[in-house]
Amino acid sequence: MFLTFLVVGLGGFLGAITRFMANNAVANQLPSKPYMSTVLVNIIGSILLGFFYYVSSQLDLKPNIKEFFVVGYLGSLTTFSTFSFEFNNLINDKNFIKAFTYLSLNLVLGFLSIYFFIRLIK
Repeated sequence: MFLTFLVVGLGGFLGAITRFMANNAVANQLPSKPYMSTVLVNIIGSILLGFFYYVSSQLDLKPNIKEFFVVGYLGSLTTFSTFSFEFNNLINDKNFIKAFTYLSLNLVLGFLSIYFFIRLIK
């Protein structure tokens, strides 16, 4: 059990660092669109999750690999709480068009990215 906690913690650490780097890169490249970093990491996370589940269906992966990558790394890289918080901020600012564009980008592109990636890889 201790090994599982360690593996998830290491994955979470690496996912958080990746998330932090993505936030900084988006802030530098698109300073007027800070919410795009959440869209970006959610799309990348969806693609990576699709890739992982495809690979794991083809290979006999140990449970700790799943815990490391899905729960730790992707759980830390992607975030529903930040997505919800940023959406709420846009609504509170009465920026409804941007809020629903943001909502749509996260949901639609997240679902489409995992769907098309799995179809592409097959």
